[in-house]
Amino acid sequence: MRAPLLLLCLTLPLPALAADLPLPPGATACKVMQSTQDTFCKFGNRWRLQTPRPPAFQFGDDFPVASQSMLIDLDRYDLPPVDGRWRYYLRDGIIYKVSAETGRVIGVVGPAHTN
Repeated sequence: MRAPLLLLCLTLPLPALAADLPLPPGATACKVMQSTQDTFCKFGNRWRLQTPRPPAFQFGDDFPVASQSMLIDLDRYDLPPVDGRWRYYLRDGIIYKVSAETGRVIGVVGPAHTN
C-alpha cells in the first residue's frame, strides 16, 4: 500500500518554491510562509516582510501616543521637517502623522524605509 502512495506523491506537481521568485535588489534569498502567504526576503543578516500590509490606523483614529515613540531622527527616514502641531510616529513599520493636540491620526505617510 505504501509503494503506490509514494508513487502518487512523486507524480503530483510540487508547489512553486520561493527560489522561483525574483529577488528584489539587494536581497540574497526570499521565502514564502505557507500559513499566511507572506513573502520575506533576506537583506544582509535580516529578513524583511515584502508583502504589503494595510495600516493599522486610518485618518481620524485615536493613536496610542502614550505607548509609542515619536520619531526624532527624521533624516533617517527621509521625512520632511514637522511644520505644525503634529508629530511623526512609527508603528508596525508604518509611519503616521499624529496631531499633538488630539492624538488622532491626520495622515498615513506609509512604510518606513531607513537611509
